[in-house]
Amino acid sequence: MHSEFKTILFSGTCEAGQSLVLVSHRISTPFQLVDMSFSFALNTNRLLQIKPFVSPDASAPASGEPSGFNLFFEYGQALYVTGDDQTKFFKHSFHVSEAGSFFKIYANNIDVFDHTVDVHITIQIDSPKET
Repeated sequence: MHSEFKTILFSGTCEAGQSLVLVSHRISTPFQLVDMSFSFALNTNRLLQIKPFVSPDASAPASGEPSGFNLFFEYGQALYVTGDDQTKFFKHSFHVSEAGSFFKIYANNIDVFDHTVDVHITIQIDSPKET
């Protein structure tokens, strides 16, 4: 067996006063979450709240949070990340033993201006070694 690292990219625009859900493609194997990064543009002013989820389904509601498990829920005091003119990096190990999962990024914009969403998630997949 050898390990492969894959990066899952999310980008979009969360309109002023609205929420946005971005959904990954189906991850067809079990995996280990390795790390996440969240980039915030200048003048976001910590008014864009982003929550990462892992879920067994691809549903994305038109408004409100998606189904799934918030990856910040287990130990954190805050359930979302914010920022301004910076990229925040998180080493965050989380094992998903079932094939067929999805990542979802929930963005909640509490500002009067639109803001971009830019999130990268790195996972490790154990693959059989080719002979």
